[in-house]
Amino acid sequence: MFNGCKKDDPAPARSRDIRFEVSGNFTGKLDATFITASGGATNEDIPSLPWSKSITYASSVSGTTITIGGGGGVAGQTVTVKVFAGNKEVSSTPATANSSGIVVVVSPTYVF
Repeated sequence: MFNGCKKDDPAPARSRDIRFEVSGNFTGKLDATFITASGGATNEDIPSLPWSKSITYASSVSGTTITIGGGGGVAGQTVTVKVFAGNKEVSSTPATANSSGIVVVVSPTYVF
């Protein structure tokens, strides 16, 4: 009896079209730090919630992440960061402001 070996098909390419969405009831000042389309890092103020940012990444970029931070809120207020790849949600990370009204949310790294 002979058993054949079939070479595994390569994994499908992961989408490079990423959308970050930030929502919640946090009333303080928020900013976002994220990887740019070319692989650098940048900061951007979030003027109000909900907020979103769409980026199509270059093939030279190996992954992305986003960090949201802010102060001046009220203890217990919330922020949720969702990451979408090709319109499919790949992560959702919630956070709650501490007793000083500070909140920090770090999304998991999405690897292309």
